[in-house]
Amino acid sequence: MKMSNLNNRKIIKFAILLLTSVLISFASVMAYTEMFMTATIGIGTANVTFVNGDNTTSIGSINPQGTEVTFNNILDLEPGEIRTYNEAVNITNNAGSTKTINISLYSLTGDWSSNFDYINLTVIAANGTALGTTIQIVSSGNNVTSTGNIPMLDGETWAIKMVIKAKTTATNGQSITIVFKVRVE
Repeated sequence: MKMSNLNNRKIIKFAILLLTSVLISFASVMAYTEMFMTATIGIGTANVTFVNGDNTTSIGSINPQGTEVTFNNILDLEPGEIRTYNEAVNITNNAGSTKTINISLYSLTGDWSSNFDYINLTVIAANGTALGTTIQIVSSGNNVTSTGNIPMLDGETWAIKMVIKAKTTATNGQSITIVFKVRVE
């Protein structure tokens, strides 16, 4: 009899130990399910922004943050006309350090190839020097869709020159929408 009592005690102790370890593991799991992460994220001001150039207010507008320009007032071109905006908009760097600018074609919709020969976009330094590669969107041939990466020193302001040519066979009432993206690093 003593042997079976001893075995029963061992079994009871083992069961209690097993139950205790299960309870401890559940308590540990519960502690991990009660963790929290909190972040407060604010919005600051842009350090590289669009600013008005000589042509900006007559052909478009810049949003209050200086991060988007909309050219919604460009007058219709006549067939065969070449229109040049030497300062369609300007870009300025007030970041306190050199930034890299890259302008690229983002989208083009509408009857482009039937009505336009080209749109060229060139970045012009304050001293009049062309910077990077001129974007050339053409109706026939190879497009150049990016200026490439251009380092812009702190405090500099550059002009964006836009040249548009309508085809001599362009149809009255037709239009396109073109979007360029400016990446700042």
